[in-house]
Amino acid sequence: MNALRRGVRNAFRNSMRTIGVVVILAVAVSLSISMLIARSAVSAKISSVKSSTGNTISVSPAGFFGFSGGGTPLSESSVKGLLGVPHVTAVQASLAERLSSTTTSLTSPTRAGTLGGFGGAGGTRTIPIRVIGTNSPGSSLVGGANGGGTEKLVAGSSFSSTSTADVALVGQTLATTNSLSVGSTFTAWGKTIKVIGIYTAGSRFADSDVVMPLAALQSLAGAANQVTSATVTVDTINNVAGAVTAIQAKLGSAADVTSTQSTVQNALSPLNSVQTISTYTLIGSVVGAAVILLLSMLMIVRERRREVGVLKALGATDRGVIAQFIAESTTFTVMGALVGLVGGVLLANPITTALVSASGGSTGGGFVRRGAGVFGGSNGFTPPTGTGGGGLGFRFRGLGSAFSQVHAAAGWSTLLFARVAALVIAAVGSTVAAGTIVRIRPAEVLRSE
Repeated sequence: MNALRRGVRNAFRNSMRTIGVVVILAVAVSLSISMLIARSAVSAKISSVKSSTGNTISVSPAGFFGFSGGGTPLSESSVKGLLGVPHVTAVQASLAERLSSTTTSLTSPTRAGTLGGFGGAGGTRTIPIRVIGTNSPGSSLVGGANGGGTEKLVAGSSFSSTSTADVALVGQTLATTNSLSVGSTFTAWGKTIKVIGIYTAGSRFADSDVVMPLAALQSLAGAANQVTSATVTVDTINNVAGAVTAIQAKLGSAADVTSTQSTVQNALSPLNSVQTISTYTLIGSVVGAAVILLLSMLMIVRERRREVGVLKALGATDRGVIAQFIAESTTFTVMGALVGLVGGVLLANPITTALVSASGGSTGGGFVRRGAGVFGGSNGFTPPTGTGGGGLGFRFRGLGSAFSQVHAAAGWSTLLFARVAALVIAAVGSTVAAGTIVRIRPAEVLRSE
């Protein structure tokens, strides 16, 4: 206990030296803490993105794409069988059909113009209305179909995933053109369909669709057990490649199987770079702190060569001398760590933001092709795009925005790890330094003095 008290008092024997050592250690600790927090924040963001973005696989009949191509519809039973593929967590199936003026009472709000192969004289013709049947509806619509913004229900409610009722959600543009509201009806294939909800997507094309229960549309259109697209959700982006291979083997040449894995992986590369930079910087700052402490304690030990000799002459043991220097270096480290922790926590978020921005993570995004029938679980859905009755479907993914929102937060586990690491460095550094002089003989020291 006396050795520990002497060690703590010795840390304050020279105030200028104490301040200098503490400030240098604080800078090293501050950099270490900020890099540790930055690395943790970036790692968490990467894990979050991998578990929620780029982990979908689009499945469609071979040769089938939008207005172009042919293909034979896939069977609903074969699509549902994809749930048995390893790492697949959900399968959303959809069927796309077209309603012309001879099969529905609805009037299409979209004039054909000269694009899409429908252009007539003066652009007076209207394109067919796209009807999408899905087994994965929701209460809110999420994101960017056909160049639109964020889709959302503006009136009414959705239908259940197992519904067989003749009900529909209609886009706001289509509803306005046909004076539809919740509770209104229209006819399709000779049946009366009730409107239970109206949505908006900020896109005229996306707002001109009809969304119905899959089973109901299959029955009305005479397409029993048929689907024209499916979106398969995998547990994480790391397992997408394996799932694509397994699905291709299961469905064979009857289906085209694609994913956006490579696009998302490319978008993730800036964050991976930040993670690497923060790791190397963390290692460098920790090594720097250890070297600083070791050199400081070596100088202190050398200065006290005579003092060590006197202590040993008075009966002090090697263990007691080493304990004294460990207490002194620990005092330096604790003070430096306290100051460094505060500085590291304050600097972590600005440093993380700067690293992400410098690596290009704040920009980007993707014009990502999405398969038809992309529905977002029980809480939301996106009207499918790229299906038989519609045009080319794309979804603008704001990946860059998501990546730039990397918020560094210091958790207690991170701070505790940093404190323990600092104390270990202090103990090792002082032990090595004290070990260079503790074996001296008191008589030799006193005689040389």
